[in-house]
Amino acid sequence: MRIKKRTNKFYDTRRFGNPQIRIYHKKATAKQSARYLLKCGCCGSKLELHYADDDILEIGGVCGAVDDWREILLPLLYIDHKKGKFSERKISDPACRDRKRS
Repeated sequence: MRIKKRTNKFYDTRRFGNPQIRIYHKKATAKQSARYLLKCGCCGSKLELHYADDDILEIGGVCGAVDDWREILLPLLYIDHKKGKFSERKISDPACRDRKRS
C-alpha cells in the first residue's frame, strides 16, 4: 500500500477547502502489524488502520478481509470495482456532482 506524502499541517485548507486529514505511518514490529494513523485536520480525533500481508485489514478496531472493506468503502468514494478493475462511478444526482467538482 502506498499513500502520497503530505505536510500534515494542522488546519491546512489549501487543497480541498476543508481541513486536510493528517496521515502518519508506522512499520510493523515483532508484536504489532503496520499501521496508518489518520488524524482529523481540525481536532485531535484519530483513526487507526492496521494491515498485514495476509489480506486482513483492521479499521477502528473492526477486522475484516480487504475485499470486504472494498465492498463497503468503495461505493462511498464513488468507485466501482468490476472484474479486477477500478473505475469512477458516474454521479446522477446534480447536487453530488457539484460537491465533487469543488
